[in-house]
Amino acid sequence: MRTATFLLLFLPALALAQPDSATLKRGEYLAIAGDCSACHRNPDNGHPFSGGYRISSPLGDIIATNITPSRVNGIGNYSLADFRRVMREGRRRDGSYLYPAMPYTAFASLTDEDIAALYAWFMTGVPAEDHQVPATQLPFPFSWRAMMALWNGLFLSPQPLASGSAEAIGDARGEYLVKTLGHCGSCHTPRNVLMAEKSASFLRGGAVGSWQAPDLTQARLYAWSETELATYLKTGSLPGKAIAAGEMATVVENSFSRLTDSDRRSVARYLLTLGHAPASTHAAPTPPPRAIAAFETGPSATLRGAIGGEQMSGAQLYNAACASCHGAQGEGSRDAPQTFPRLTGTSAVLNANPANLIMTVAEGVDRTTASGHAFMPAFSSQMSSAELARLLDYVSTQFGAAGQHITEEQVNHTLRHPRHSLWLQRAPWAGAGLLALLICLGVWRYRSHKRRLHESTSL
Repeated sequence: MRTATFLLLFLPALALAQPDSATLKRGEYLAIAGDCSACHRNPDNGHPFSGGYRISSPLGDIIATNITPSRVNGIGNYSLADFRRVMREGRRRDGSYLYPAMPYTAFASLTDEDIAALYAWFMTGVPAEDHQVPATQLPFPFSWRAMMALWNGLFLSPQPLASGSAEAIGDARGEYLVKTLGHCGSCHTPRNVLMAEKSASFLRGGAVGSWQAPDLTQARLYAWSETELATYLKTGSLPGKAIAAGEMATVVENSFSRLTDSDRRSVARYLLTLGHAPASTHAAPTPPPRAIAAFETGPSATLRGAIGGEQMSGAQLYNAACASCHGAQGEGSRDAPQTFPRLTGTSAVLNANPANLIMTVAEGVDRTTASGHAFMPAFSSQMSSAELARLLDYVSTQFGAAGQHITEEQVNHTLRHPRHSLWLQRAPWAGAGLLALLICLGVWRYRSHKRRLHESTSL
C-alpha cells in the first residue's frame, strides 16, 4: 500500500523531470546551431563539452568551462533558472560574472522555450564528466569579474526576437539564428575599445586574431544568390567566390553543415537583406596566360638548388606547390563540384587586405562535411617567410588585382600577430598612473595656492 501511494505521489513529478524525446532532439539541434562544442571542447581528448579549450582574447586567454552535467566540476547543480541566468545575464550559479567570450549578449535574446530545450539536453542528453578546468587568470584589474556588472550595464541589451518556424524558410527565422545561436556578430561585427560589438556596424566585418571576418552585408555579398550562400554554409566551398578556412571552417564543419536546409536558407535570405550594394562593381579579372618559361627553374649545380625554393620566383613556387591542384591558371580542378577550388574570383585573393590569403596558405585547410574532406597542407612549415611572400604575391597579382602586391613584411606582420593586446592589458595601469599624476598635480597646486595666500596675508 505504501509503495502504491509513493508511486502515485511521485511518478508525475518524475515524469515531469524527464524531458520527452522531442525536447531532447530540439535541445541537441540548438546546441549544434550554437556551436557550443567549438569553445567548450576538451582539447586533450576531443570530448565536446567537458571544457579546457583556451580562447585567445586581447586581454589574455579565457578557458572555457565544463558544461557537462557533472555535479563536481560541471553544471549538474544548475536549475533551469540558473541556466537561464547564465544565458541571459552572463552570471554563474554563484552570482559571479562571465566574460563576454561567452556570447551571452547574443544568447540573451533566445526564447524561453529554446533555453529550456538546451537545458534539458545538457542535463540529460550529455554524459557527465568530472574534468576539472583551470581557472581563467586575466591580469588585474580584468581579473576582478565584478567589473563586468558595469560592462553589462553599458552593452547588454537583449532584443526580443521571435524564433520563427524551423520548418519554413523566412527572414524572421534567419534573423533569429544569426543574432542568437549563430552569434555571427561575435566575429563579423567590429568592436570598440571596451571590446563590445559596435551595434551601428552590425556584421560589417571584424578581426579574429590574424584573420579578417568579412563584411556579411550587401557591400560584399551583392553578387551572391540565396542558393550560393546556403551552399557555402553547407559545404564551406563556393569555387570562384569563397573557401572556408580558419575558424570559419570549424563553424561550417561543426555547425552550419549540420543544420537543416531550411535553416541555412533562412540565414542566407536574412543576410542578403542587410545593407546596400556598392554603386559600382567590378568583375573578377581573368588572368593572362603565362609562358611555360615563367615556371621553369632551369638547370642547377646542386640538388638543393634544384629542389629548394630560395632562388625560385613566385611563379615557380606556385608551379611546384599549387598548380597540380589549383591549375596553372588558377582555374581549379575540372570536376564538378570542384575538388580543388579555383583561385580566380575568390574573396581571399581579391581582398585588398591580404590577411586571409596569407593565413589560408600558411595554416592550410582541413574541413570535413557531408560533402567530403577538404584538405590543403600548411605551407608555413614548408616555406620561409620570403618564399611565402613571393608565392602569395604571385597569386595575388596573377589571380587577383595586378597591382595588389604582398610583401614579406606583410607576411611576417600577419603570422606574428600578437595573441593578446599589451595596450589593453596596460591601459588600466596607464589610466591609474594618469589619475595619480592628476591628483598629485591638484595637491601641489592647492598647496601652492595656500602658501601664496598665507604669504600675502603675512605681508
